[in-house]
Amino acid sequence: MTNVITQIENLFKNINGTNKTDIEEILKQNNTLDDPVQFDINRAIVLIPSFGILTIITIFANVFVCYVIAKNRHMHTVTNLFIANMAISDLLLAFINVPLNIARNLMNEWTLGSFLCHLFNYSLKVSVYVSTFTLTAIALDRQRVLLYPLHPRMTRKRGMFVLAFIWLLSICFSLPFGIYTNVKEINMITYKVKRCWSSYPSNKWEQYLTIATILFQYFIPLVVITCTYGRIVHKLWIRTHLGVVTENQRLMQIQAKRKSIKLLVAVVAVFAISWMPLNLYYILADHHPNTKVFHPDTNTFFVCHWIAISSSCINPFLYCWMNPAFSTVIAKRLQCLKSFTGGTEIEIDEIDSTGFRLRSNRRFGNSSRTISSFSASDSRRSSSKTFRGFAYMV
Repeated sequence: MTNVITQIENLFKNINGTNKTDIEEILKQNNTLDDPVQFDINRAIVLIPSFGILTIITIFANVFVCYVIAKNRHMHTVTNLFIANMAISDLLLAFINVPLNIARNLMNEWTLGSFLCHLFNYSLKVSVYVSTFTLTAIALDRQRVLLYPLHPRMTRKRGMFVLAFIWLLSICFSLPFGIYTNVKEINMITYKVKRCWSSYPSNKWEQYLTIATILFQYFIPLVVITCTYGRIVHKLWIRTHLGVVTENQRLMQIQAKRKSIKLLVAVVAVFAISWMPLNLYYILADHHPNTKVFHPDTNTFFVCHWIAISSSCINPFLYCWMNPAFSTVIAKRLQCLKSFTGGTEIEIDEIDSTGFRLRSNRRFGNSSRTISSFSASDSRRSSSKTFRGFAYMV
C-alpha cells in the first residue's frame, strides 16, 4: 500500500503544471486498461464521424474558394485576398490540428513523436489567430471603403504586407503553446505511458497565458468587428442614394440594404457564437475555484472544440458563396444551370461585379428558341455606382 501511495505522489510531482483533465483521464485508464496503447472504441464512434464530416466539408469548401480566387484574375482584390488567407488558415486547422487532436484523445498513449506533439497545439493557435486577425482586417477594410469612399483604397501590395504581418504576429503569439506542449513519460502504478501534454512553468503562468490568448484571440477582435460593422449598418440604414428614379430601383436598394445588414449580423454572430464555448471552457478550467461546480473533462472539451471549428466550415459559405462575384464565377464554371420550372436552361452570357446577364432558352422537342434576355445590371444602370456599394460588402 505504501508503495502505491509513493508512486501516486511521484506521478503528481512529474506532472506539475499539466492539464488536470489529462491527469484524471489517465488515472481512470490505469484502473480499466491492461494495454496503455488501447484504442478507445466508444469515443471513436462519436468523434470520427462528427469531426470527419465537418473536416471534409471544411476542406472541400475552402479549397474551392482558393481555386475560384486563383483562377479568376478579376477576383484578385484585397478583400478576396483576405478571404483566401482565411481559407488557408481554416485548411491548416482541418489538415493538421483536427486529426492530431482526435489521435491524441483516441489513443491512450502518444506514439506520433515529439515534433507532431509540438505541432498539435501550435497549429491550432496559429490558425485561430490568423483567422481572427484576418476577420478584423476585412472589417476594417470594409469600413474604410464604405464609410470613407474618397480615401484611397488599400492596394494589393499593401494587402500582402498586412497578411504577412498577420502571419508573423500569429506565429509569435502562438510560440508558447508550441514550446510548452511536449511528450511526457508518466510513471503510472502498473506501467509507464507517454502523453502529449501542455506543461507550463507554473499554474499562474498558464493562467496569465490563457487570459492573454482569449483577449487577443477573441474579445478584442470581437469588439473591433462588432463596432466596425455596427457603424457600417448604421450608415447603410440612414443613407439615401441619388439617382433612384423608379419604384423598382428603390425597392431593389431596400432589398440590397437588408441583405447586406443580414450578412454583417451573420458575420458577427458566427464568430461570437462559435468561439464562445471553447473560450469559456478555458476560463473555467483554469480559473474556476470549485471543481464540483465545474469539472473539466474531455467530452465537454470536444463539444466546445467541434462548435469552434465549425466556423471554418461556415466561413466559405458566409463570405464567398453569398457574394455575387463568387456566385457568378461559380455559375460560369458550371456553365449551365437548369431552372426548377420545366427545363429552362440558364447560361451565363456576361458577368460583372454587380450581377450577371442571363439568357433563357426554352427547349421544345429538338428545337430551341430564346424566350427572353435579362441583365441584372441593366435595370439599375442609372444608379449602379451607388447601388454597388450596398450589395454584399464582404
